[in-house]
Amino acid sequence: MDMDLVRKILGPYVVAADEDFQGGVLIRAADGHDVEVDINEACLAVSRFPPGLFFDILAELVDRLGASVTPTDRPVILRKEEDRAHLPVEARQGAVAVGMTGRAIESFVCGS
Repeated sequence: MDMDLVRKILGPYVVAADEDFQGGVLIRAADGHDVEVDINEACLAVSRFPPGLFFDILAELVDRLGASVTPTDRPVILRKEEDRAHLPVEARQGAVAVGMTGRAIESFVCGS
């Protein structure tokens, strides 16, 4: 994972982080919602998805990293259909290509 890109995208929102940006990073979206993002060299993990502008940050991060979103209770969210080939076989079938906007990801994750 491109940690320089992660730092660049999350940097303006960081409230607290380790010097090396590994482990838990607390970010605050412009609407005041805080979320802890766990970061390592292989993935970023979020234990809860706050409503609102956090999803815009997530969409930019996912799109620019060429990543996918893997909610625990929903199918994998792909940036585009071509990304399906990069998933493990068991995750491919239910995966859904969703436009990389905060609103699209929030609607899918929250079920609205």
